[in-house]
Amino acid sequence: MDILKVTRYAPLHAHQLEGAETATVLGKDGEVVAKQTLIKYSANQAYCSLTEISPVIAGKYVKVSEVDDDRTKLKLVTIEKERENRRLLPIVVQFHTVPEARPIEAHMTDRLAEETLGRNNLELKKNVTFDSFTYSDTWRDEAGFIVTDRNRYEYVTFDVSKLLQSLSVSSDVKISEYLADDLDGTCDFDNTVTGFNREKVIEFLSQNCTVLIAKNGNAVEGFLAGKLDKLCCLYAESEEIAHTLLKEYINKKKLIQINFFTKADTWQCEPSSKTPVYRSHTRAVPGSIKWSKIYALNMGMHIV
Repeated sequence: MDILKVTRYAPLHAHQLEGAETATVLGKDGEVVAKQTLIKYSANQAYCSLTEISPVIAGKYVKVSEVDDDRTKLKLVTIEKERENRRLLPIVVQFHTVPEARPIEAHMTDRLAEETLGRNNLELKKNVTFDSFTYSDTWRDEAGFIVTDRNRYEYVTFDVSKLLQSLSVSSDVKISEYLADDLDGTCDFDNTVTGFNREKVIEFLSQNCTVLIAKNGNAVEGFLAGKLDKLCCLYAESEEIAHTLLKEYINKKKLIQINFFTKADTWQCEPSSKTPVYRSHTRAVPGSIKWSKIYALNMGMHIV
């Protein structure tokens, strides 16, 4: 299903990150029918990754129960034939309670947001972000992802021979493979890009990807993380530094094509294929991210 493809196209997955919270829904025979992960990246913000949903319940209104009083382990009770009509209920009930039968993403998102971000003043502060190749009414109306991102995003595939011709490299930086001693400098640069402390994310990328860094003297001015022909992320102080990192990675891996998520119109070269990605939020568009420094991002795993 298209709703799952962003997560499946991602080289790495949110549930593998330290601190990730995952909700699992079991069917009547104990089989997993849905799974969703939230990764907290600031005090009141998290990224949502849907990793599994059965066609049996996708788009349906379902009732669930908690297993062993665990709010993130749910069991399917019933699949309803139609949405509950709440128009005759008192106004206060309509607006301050939720129906028992809801789309499964609404059940999981609410519980995970409380477990990940806390419960105090949650509706006023929490902000969860979700990416999908499919624009879904139920994710907006039932799960609460009501804010559309101001940027346009794509999953792109480039023919390397054409892409290389469009790159303008920098002679001011030195490209090298990431070493453990580079953690502090890489985290400092990442903070200028995201506005968050993501030390655990950087460590995770370095353990599971090829990571290249661009240095000007001792200062990190960009880094790239990739796995085979897929980029996880590419951040840089300038377009030339980003191009230099990408060219080094392509040559190192001897690639004939490369794939990644990116903001639309970031690259001059026309991709051989591109698929729009829809990003939505429950409260607001995060304001601390410096998009001018982001050339490829970790959709499906993290906010960037």
